[in-house]
Amino acid sequence: MRHGLVTLVVLLSLGFGSSACKRQDDSSAPTVGGDCDGKCGKYTHCDDGRCVVDYTTAVCEDMSTDLGEPVESMPPVTTWGACDVDPASLPEEFVPVDDSGIPRYDPNKATVLDMNAGSERLDDTRLMSEMRTIEHALNRCLSVASCYNNGLGSGTISFEFRIVGKTGAVNGVNVSAPEALSVYGIVPCARAAIYEHTFPTFDGQHMVVNYSVELD
Repeated sequence: MRHGLVTLVVLLSLGFGSSACKRQDDSSAPTVGGDCDGKCGKYTHCDDGRCVVDYTTAVCEDMSTDLGEPVESMPPVTTWGACDVDPASLPEEFVPVDDSGIPRYDPNKATVLDMNAGSERLDDTRLMSEMRTIEHALNRCLSVASCYNNGLGSGTISFEFRIVGKTGAVNGVNVSAPEALSVYGIVPCARAAIYEHTFPTFDGQHMVVNYSVELD
C-alpha cells in the first residue's frame, strides 16, 4: 500500500459553500431578524440581532498571513496503513476511540463573527506543515486498523474541519471513508487526531479546511 494523492483545499475564513464571488456592492444577501443597526459588515447578515457569516457569499481577497516564524515540517509519511507493530502486543479485543464528545462540522450552521478579529488566515506553508504532523497521527490510526484487519483496502478518506483563529483549536470535524477504510475505528480515531491538534493562532475569523488521503 502506498500513499496516493493528498489534496488540500483551504477555504478562506469567511468563504463557506459558494464557488462564486459576489461583488462588494451585491445587495442580494439575506437579512433576517432586523438590520442589527447597520453593524453587520461585508459577507455577513443579521440573524436575530447577531451578525453571522452569510453562507451565500465568498471572500475573494487574499487574507493569507505569514506569522513571521520559521516553519519546520515533519518528514512525509512514506508508508501508509502498514501494520508496524507486533500484533501480539495489541489487546486481543479491539476498543475504538470514543469520539462521541467531538463536535461535527456543520457548514449550514450560523456562525457568530468576532467583530474585533482581523483578516488574517494561516498561509499555505504553515497549514501544510501542520497537516504533515496530523498525517502521522492519522497513519497511526490506519496502522492499528491494519494490524487487526490483516491489511487495509483502498479508497479515499475525506476530512473537513474548522479552525478557530483566536485559539488555534478545531471546533468541528467530519471524516468520511469507504467501507474498506471504515474498519477497526479508523474514522473515530481520525476525527480525534484532527480535533486534538492545535494550530497556530491568527488574527482572523475561523478557517475551514478540506483535504483527503487516498490509499491504493
